[in-house]
Amino acid sequence: VRGWGTRYFFTFYSEFGDRHGAAGVEVAILTTVFITSVVANISIAAAVLRYREMRTVTNCFLLNLAVADCLFVMGVPAVALARVSPQWRLGDLVCRLLPYSQFVCGFVLLWTLTLISMDRHRCIVVPPYRSRLTPKLAALLTVATWALAAVLFLPVAFWFGEHPSLEICTLVFPRYDGINLSLCFTIPAIFFTCILPMSLLVYHYQRIFDKLLETRKRWVTSNGYAVNDGKGKEDASRKISLQQIVYPARHTSLTHHEELRLNKHVKVVRVLLLNVLVVLIMWLPITVVMFLIYVDGRRPTEDTEFFLRSHYFIWALLVAYSNTLVNPLLYGLLSENFRACFSRLWFGSKRRKYACKSALTQDASRVQKSSQQIEDTQGHTGRKHRLCYHLSCSDNTNDRQKSNAQCSRHCHSYPGSTVTIADAPSTATILKS
Repeated sequence: VRGWGTRYFFTFYSEFGDRHGAAGVEVAILTTVFITSVVANISIAAAVLRYREMRTVTNCFLLNLAVADCLFVMGVPAVALARVSPQWRLGDLVCRLLPYSQFVCGFVLLWTLTLISMDRHRCIVVPPYRSRLTPKLAALLTVATWALAAVLFLPVAFWFGEHPSLEICTLVFPRYDGINLSLCFTIPAIFFTCILPMSLLVYHYQRIFDKLLETRKRWVTSNGYAVNDGKGKEDASRKISLQQIVYPARHTSLTHHEELRLNKHVKVVRVLLLNVLVVLIMWLPITVVMFLIYVDGRRPTEDTEFFLRSHYFIWALLVAYSNTLVNPLLYGLLSENFRACFSRLWFGSKRRKYACKSALTQDASRVQKSSQQIEDTQGHTGRKHRLCYHLSCSDNTNDRQKSNAQCSRHCHSYPGSTVTIADAPSTATILKS
């Protein structure tokens, strides 16, 4: 470039030479990923938007992930076309927008997962074990994430461009005396886009699983609670102290309310954690390659033995593109609720096996009719106790029924030291009085 001296250019999407065989394989894989990802992520978005009961805070973030995945994978046709031609033929505008959109979508994806981990961490680990987020606030956070990413990576749209003589789409950092602009941009971009959100993800889910492990041990050692064997089976011979339900201020062991709350999140956390692990693994290659491209470009001008080629970047990018399939596959295979929603979307309600509800709004630990007694072990004999429960609205409950008492809180007073839960409906969930 005139006035800048000898410069090295990384071709990114294009590669010189006769490579029709390898290009055909790359294009076939890219096409498969593109079609499958678009269909799957549209299904995720449709499930959240179509069914009101799916519009929870976590699912709002998952909707944002689906949007980011769709926008990210929209660059696949341009990349596929560039692989079958040694020259860049899509013009300067596409050359600027393609990497810009990839950086922005990658930032949004990782930080959306981080926001989900923060919300789950607060619900499970931090008292009073409630999310402060609402779907509207979650939507505002997603908009803020997109805005921040759009501003942060705006220089990419200016520094990428079509080289007029070489006919490649490449990145050219401006040169200023005394300022290493490439270093000033690359290191903060890698830190805030990858290192920081990945560190927060590991921290939050580590604390969540420490909490679940601690709770598991308390279930086993507590004399007043059913013991969960990890497979959904419970020892019904254990008795639960009414004192720990009606008088929550007095905690002698794990409260029933806490047990219900934690049970409700276990399955969701499993899916989210698996999603996070796959995302970290699949975004690590492109992060490493981008850093190596920076290192490779800092070689002395007389050193022409580059160890990076365009196909390394493309295969790392292909792994990142494949990540756009992870969210729909995980939810479709592991989430009972999304499976039900997909069944309703694709096959109609007649093939629905489960109610299409969010796992975080369902009562995951419903109280079944039983002759099991709830005993007051704290010496409150003769007092009247209240058994409070909440009736869950089924998927078929219409708006008029939901406005009535069928979905409301019910309390009944019982004299003496014992009370049974047989009077509570099978769809009831025990509440604190």
